[in-house]
Amino acid sequence: MTKNIVVVGAGFAGVYATKRLAKHFKSNADVQITLIDRHSYFTYLTRLHEVATERVAPSSVECDLQRIFHKQKNVQIVTDNISEVDKENKKVIGENGTYPFDSLLISMGGEPNDFGTPGVKENGFTLWSMEDALQLKEHIREIIARGAVERDPEKRKAMLTLVVCGSGFTGAETIGELIDYRKVLAKDYKLDPSEIKIILVEAAPTIINMLDRTNAAHAEAYIKKNNIEIRKSSMITSVNPDSVDIKDQDSIATNTLIWTAGVKTNHTADSFGIDAGRGGRLVTNQYLQAKGFEDKSIYVAGDDANATEQGAERAVPQTAQEAENEAIVSAENIAADIEGNQNYTEFKDKNMGFTVSFGAYYGIAQVFGGKRVRGWLATIMKHGTNLL
Repeated sequence: MTKNIVVVGAGFAGVYATKRLAKHFKSNADVQITLIDRHSYFTYLTRLHEVATERVAPSSVECDLQRIFHKQKNVQIVTDNISEVDKENKKVIGENGTYPFDSLLISMGGEPNDFGTPGVKENGFTLWSMEDALQLKEHIREIIARGAVERDPEKRKAMLTLVVCGSGFTGAETIGELIDYRKVLAKDYKLDPSEIKIILVEAAPTIINMLDRTNAAHAEAYIKKNNIEIRKSSMITSVNPDSVDIKDQDSIATNTLIWTAGVKTNHTADSFGIDAGRGGRLVTNQYLQAKGFEDKSIYVAGDDANATEQGAERAVPQTAQEAENEAIVSAENIAADIEGNQNYTEFKDKNMGFTVSFGAYYGIAQVFGGKRVRGWLATIMKHGTNLL
């Protein structure tokens, strides 16, 4: 009798778990794996800022799912929007079909968290999909071109001001890319690079808080050296078409607000009837089984999972590295369910550190138990991580 494994979401966790499951069951013709995503391709989300600033082509951060799995005969790729999980009858329901499962992995990824800030959706830009990156690229080109010929000094200043909200991985690396991109834009539109003003706005009193304070200080110094204005302890209260309002401060006149301030679970997962924690992340046990549905063989990994190592106070960060770690654990436990041995693996945080690139020429790495690497070597390490 055929056993069906369904993986919903082809991000870092979903693709990696599917690859491991395909390898594990490659000699078992009775196990079929179905990978479902709304797109037919995998997107390297952590490089979208490079697309938005024209450092890389869109094709370099996309990979067709059929190409990834063309050798895995036990994997079926389905393009569909999943809207419901029927937990009692063990079915996943989408716009184009219904998919029965014996084991299910929910790995739909996250989406930007605007924390209810007015105007972000209408007037801001995010970097959470290829569509986002291409839209932002087109906008920056258009607004800088218009600003270059605008004669009204106030309108010109607003058009040539780019604001990034949030100094996490995406925000920090977007700032780095804009440092390089400013020179390209200035040359193309006959501008003095100093006219293109870039501002980093952070609600917390410190920036780049995933790094230790020594590395963060070096990053801050690099940003300031490149004439980026940093506004700490600055909470954005609303985003307007031509300005950004900040609590207890003067507004910033700008037509460009790039919002990178947070991530939450994909909104579709809100309707799955699984308990949620901070940021809407679905609550799991130590085996990454969805709380309350352990007997249904439902697992969660990636940005959707409130994955917490036993004894830890907080869930692990929503990073590609953690997503792949969760993919390993969930794949091993799904295999145990399918094989009926229940020899489960507990989730343990195996964070190897961070590498952050600030454009093409400067990076900071914090790896191997806290070892600090800065400059071109860290940039090479970042490229190596991308290749891996």
